[in-house]
Amino acid sequence: MAKFNTNNKKPNAKSNGLFDAVNDTMEGFEEISQATMAIPFIRILQKLSPQLNKQEPGFIEGAEEGHFVNTITKQILGSSFKCIVLKFEHVYIEWLPKREGFVSYHSVENAERIAAVKTFGKWETEDGNLLQENYVYLILVEGYETEGVAVFSLSSTMIKMAREWNRLMTSHMMDNGKRAMPYYLVWELQTEYKSSDKWSWYIPTVKFSRYIGPEQYKITQKERKMLPSRQIDYAQLESATAKNDELETDEAF
Repeated sequence: MAKFNTNNKKPNAKSNGLFDAVNDTMEGFEEISQATMAIPFIRILQKLSPQLNKQEPGFIEGAEEGHFVNTITKQILGSSFKCIVLKFEHVYIEWLPKREGFVSYHSVENAERIAAVKTFGKWETEDGNLLQENYVYLILVEGYETEGVAVFSLSSTMIKMAREWNRLMTSHMMDNGKRAMPYYLVWELQTEYKSSDKWSWYIPTVKFSRYIGPEQYKITQKERKMLPSRQIDYAQLESATAKNDELETDEAF
């Protein structure tokens, strides 16, 4: 079958006034909602990340080790970006042994109930599945606020930084003497290089940047109202982090 091509030049990235935005409608897309759209993850690329391997389908041109990237749009955020935290979740991800596949995710209470082995830094179920602690942040990336919520998940060696971040965002006092809501604050995240005798990897660092502006406040209020309908696909963590998390866990514990 011949390949259908309407243009032999590069793909058209500009509308050039072609579309009728006044009379065209969304008919036929009524069933697309927050519940039927994937939420992207913001990931730190590590040495073994598939986004850096040209042979992998997830390869991202121009991406480098230590970069933050959006797993769905493939947007490269570089080694630093700013964000607003809308919500925090503390969950455990259940993996097959040796992280060979995603099983499910659990609340802390449920993970404690099903864990048969609770050695420091390594919980396992009766079936030998791994239970990995994750600190999960639903965020708006500054400059991309209108694209909606993204997920930033921290585990293994990054849990220490996450706990420090939680302390900072829940204890920040404003000039009027009142405690700021966490979603009033803009944070700057950067990657920091770490190494040992066996491995090298990147971890995030965080610092307060400033308060959100009026337009960001409007978007924040809207997005927070829609959070209950958001469904996080934790299986996205499988291909992106399995090998890297093994290295981090070995180093941390």
